Amino acid sequence: MKLILKYLLKYKKLLVLNVISVFGFALVELGLPTIIANMIDIGVATEDKGYLYMMWGVAIAISIAGVLGTILLGYCCAKISTSITRDIRNDIFTKVQDFSPSEFNKFGISSLITRTNNDAFQIQLFVNVILRTALLTPVMIAVSFFMTLKTSLDLSLVIVATLPLIIIGVIIVAKVSQKQQSSLDHLNRISRENLTGIKVIRAFNNDHYEQARFNDTNSEFTGHTKRIFKLMNSADPIFFLVMNIAILFIFYIAATMIGAGTLQVGKLVAFQDYLFHAMFSMLLFCSVFVMYPRAAVSAKR
Repeated sequence: MKLILKYLLKYKKLLVLNVISVFGFALVELGLPTIIANMIDIGVATEDKGYLYMMWGVAIAISIAGVLGTILLGYCCAKISTSITRDIRNDIFTKVQDFSPSEFNKFGISSLITRTNNDAFQIQLFVNVILRTALLTPVMIAVSFFMTLKTSLDLSLVIVATLPLIIIGVIIVAKVSQKQQSSLDHLNRISRENLTGIKVIRAFNNDHYEQARFNDTNSEFTGHTKRIFKLMNSADPIFFLVMNIAILFIFYIAATMIGAGTLQVGKLVAFQDYLFHAMFSMLLFCSVFVMYPRAAVSAKR
């Protein structure tokens, strides 16, 4: 992370624009449900057409600002991540030019090519995820929970009940991803040892032992990879299942509250949007944990 931060600080202006666009995007996504709720509870309930037209204009203005913010966010993420990758590759190439023959033999040509191409690309992907998802999701989660608490304290308890399931899912994905990256590093180390020491292995007739060692590690890596793909593929169905169950409970509680006059229909509509943004942001945050181990290894190399 120190390496990534070092290169990130070279683009402070773009980084500030990126943060501003993140907050702008969150404001739009969570501001529109509030406007719609006011239109239902105030404009529709009192049949105030002037208020409805005014809120309609505000919603259009916020939507346009959201589109511009999304474009700016995409531009900043792409510009910063690609520029960092370019700088890393240039620095690696410049450093390699000063290597002595012994240093070339120490690292190996294939390893240097991997560091220049694949490792730099992995860092680029991770930086892009950090600037877009890792910055956006905490803001969305915090503001969404604040708005749910502000809308209805009783209904927000349903969201609190679903949080442990989502947090457990994120932790499981993160642990499996770390195991997958560790087994991949082990697999690469065995491959390098066999390629560099092939003559010694054959001289001591250790071919079968090395093959068995490679097969065991390869099977372990395959198992972790299958498991993480299964988890990621099942994440969306499980997420929507949990969210729909939560919505059922929310409708059940809200029906009683609306009947008693303690909750308005517009607030319920807005609450649904806040619920979706809060839970979906938690799901998106999983992608950061999935990509971090690979990017960390690439940065360390």
